[in-house]
Amino acid sequence: MTTGLERVRAALRGELPDRTPIAPILHAMGARLIGVPIGRYASDAGLMARAILAAYERFGYDGVQLSLGVAAEAEALGAPTAQPEDGLPVVTRPLLEEPADLARLALPDVRRAGRLGLFVEAVGQVAETVGQEAWVVATLRGPLLMATQLRGVEQFLVDLLERPAWCAELLTFTTEVGAAYGRVLVEAGAHAVAIGEATSSPDFIAPRLFREQILPYHGALITALHAAGAEATVMHICGRALPIVGDVAATGCDVMDIDSQVNPGAAAQVAGRMALRGNIEPAGVLLYGEPALVEERVREALAAAEGNTRFILGSGCDVPPDTPPENIAALVRAGRRYGAG
Repeated sequence: MTTGLERVRAALRGELPDRTPIAPILHAMGARLIGVPIGRYASDAGLMARAILAAYERFGYDGVQLSLGVAAEAEALGAPTAQPEDGLPVVTRPLLEEPADLARLALPDVRRAGRLGLFVEAVGQVAETVGQEAWVVATLRGPLLMATQLRGVEQFLVDLLERPAWCAELLTFTTEVGAAYGRVLVEAGAHAVAIGEATSSPDFIAPRLFREQILPYHGALITALHAAGAEATVMHICGRALPIVGDVAATGCDVMDIDSQVNPGAAAQVAGRMALRGNIEPAGVLLYGEPALVEERVREALAAAEGNTRFILGSGCDVPPDTPPENIAALVRAGRRYGAG
């Protein structure tokens, strides 16, 4: 019997598995399944692992993904954060209020600083439990997203235009943090490292600016993660990302997440050997839709991806915590039905 891990590995090689692999980006929703507030889930490695495993066991998809939210590395570097009772940590004030503040930053101990250590522990627990049968993905924040968490989104986008040399210095630093952290996540047992880069979307930054000032750091991080032993790297960029799919593929990235605004067939035309994962809409379909709508969107996504053996069915972005469980069950059920080889 083919395992989920074997199914994903086959897809990444461009081979035709018995069916399309299924791997939604589902993490904080697991806290709902085990009945704990997300704040506790985000502060306890055992609860995080238990939540991820509970979702995997309930729905039976092929790959699991862990994430600590967008503030994890910034918090470890000293940024002030708040921990909502039922939410993931958030940065409350930029750590780099002035450009000169960058000189005070130093690489953190990625095994202990902030919550990074508990996340490594959770990844290890999940990998030890299901890593022989399921694709295990651990998420870190990419160079740009980490920089915007340290500086503020709007201010950093202004900085890219007004002080590009300073931005290059910060992006070099955040790339080094990501490389160090990714190495530890691979050592903990993750098969793949996902790079969260929501702010790299053309909805935030012009493709030309992205190619000139951000993409080289993505390439450096992906090279470092491969050197650390990662089987695969996953680039997560939300929104209307079709104009930069080919650019991401050129970095050597193995998988790119595509949101609901990106047609899987159109993306495959420019993705080359890079696999694609997506693209079921998290809010309008998974959170607020009915199971019948979920099944129809899955059928449409798989039809659009027909002929692309490097496709993984998943959500276009994070599955919202309050998504009805029956909708995830519908996604998996329809994926098995319509994705059969």
